[in-house]
Amino acid sequence: MMYRFFLENLDTTKENVVITGDEFYHLKKVLRLNAGDEIIIFDGKGNDFIARIETLGAKEAVASLKEKLEISGESKIKIVLAQGLAKGSKMDMIIQKATELGVSEIIAFITSRTVPKLKENTNKKIERWKSITIESSKQCGRSIIPKIEEIKSFNEILKHEWKRHLKIILWENAEDMRFRDKLSMLDNPDTKGIIVIVGPEGGFSIDEVNDATNSGFLPVRLFSDIILRTETAAIAALSIINYEISSSRNL
Repeated sequence: MMYRFFLENLDTTKENVVITGDEFYHLKKVLRLNAGDEIIIFDGKGNDFIARIETLGAKEAVASLKEKLEISGESKIKIVLAQGLAKGSKMDMIIQKATELGVSEIIAFITSRTVPKLKENTNKKIERWKSITIESSKQCGRSIIPKIEEIKSFNEILKHEWKRHLKIILWENAEDMRFRDKLSMLDNPDTKGIIVIVGPEGGFSIDEVNDATNSGFLPVRLFSDIILRTETAAIAALSIINYEISSSRNL
């Protein structure tokens, strides 16, 4: 197994690339790799290369790009997770697992029942989430790193057009339990993606569910007699989506 290293501004037109910063520290000090070792370098946008370490300095390594790899493991269907902002480390775990489960985009949002109180500056939170997606992508072998959006309001999620997306909102009081049946709509060639809205710890108000329904979202629940925690609901829904996509003959 070759170790993977992320270079956001990878220039694929050059033969050699320079590895610095945290990636260099991990390469030299943690993994103790040497000149001549082969690694994988990727930019999170679908460019993966086998590379060979040519030189190791005090603050940087130079590697030569040898072979471009074909992208594998990425879903043909765009999966968007709109996640109600969760408290503590729950949000970090959701983002980590959502990355492993193939999402294309993660949007955290606030509702009337969101538990965490947002501070004015959320840049550090966003940057931490981006770091989690990078590390998770490195570990699970993804070629494309999920996009992390700025934290939005629930209404901003609903007002977005989501053209050609299947739109689902998970709600524990929904009468409809046919989540997997709804996913058959992904077989439609006109459908290019799916967005799943998962509520925060406090759940959704009835007004919010009505607003979502009026915006074209389908309220469903995953199981009949079980109320899931927000982090469990997100992971369960994404797992089911991945299973259906991988099982479909048309996707």
